[in-house]
Amino acid sequence: MKRLFILGAGSMAESFIKGIVEEGVIDPRDIFVCNRSRRERLLELSEWYGITPADSMARAADTDLVILAVKPYDMMEALKQLRPYLSNQVLLSFAAGIPIDAIRRATGGHPYVIRTMPNVPVAVMQGAIALSAPPTVPRDKLRRVVEMLAGLGQVVEIEEGLMDAATAFSGSGPGFISYLLEAMEQAAVELGFAPELARRLLVQTVIGTAHVLREWDLSPSELRRRVTSPNGTTHAGVEVMQSRGVYEAIVEAVRRAAVRAEEMGREYTREG
Repeated sequence: MKRLFILGAGSMAESFIKGIVEEGVIDPRDIFVCNRSRRERLLELSEWYGITPADSMARAADTDLVILAVKPYDMMEALKQLRPYLSNQVLLSFAAGIPIDAIRRATGGHPYVIRTMPNVPVAVMQGAIALSAPPTVPRDKLRRVVEMLAGLGQVVEIEEGLMDAATAFSGSGPGFISYLLEAMEQAAVELGFAPELARRLLVQTVIGTAHVLREWDLSPSELRRRVTSPNGTTHAGVEVMQSRGVYEAIVEAVRRAAVRAEEMGREYTREG
């Protein structure tokens, strides 16, 4: 990809920009970013990452890839405004819940639409990226997009029917994990730790656990059993979580997030 146009300048757009700039995927001056409002936000991104602020969507006309990083509720209106400037560009959507067919309809049948759900760790090249593309996207175009995203983390190609679920546990996953870490940090503070010191131990615990799961090719349940000695400390803590229904609450949280992604798709693509 020689030139990118990014529509939207929120946290996901910034995470993506940070990742591709640090990975050296493209000259940051060839990344054009357009935002509906808050010109100062574009100036911040330009100062921090070297991107080029775009005054209008017309800058999309001479780019190879258009990133749709607007909020789902803004997507349909943004696509209508973008439509006159589309020709052979690939559209790569980050929007939760918005189906490929809805994007194609809003752009007059533009054939090159890829739906993806990256998560915030793409900013540090450790992202989890679910991706779905219809047969209308040529393999060479898809390959170039996948190669670019692969520099930002693990790319998994899936059927579009699974995208809402991927949004729930992968896209929202950093938020869910952080929520659990909030509680663990609070417990550590109540046990006498300074928050900063507790956070250092907790973050490294998460990093180390993830490495063990991947490098030893273990399921989470297998690793939990390995570290849970009968009548030990982990056993005592897990018993509390089981008695409080933590497992069931997490399962229900992911299910509810998936349902919400589907709801958003219906709400924000409703015609008329």
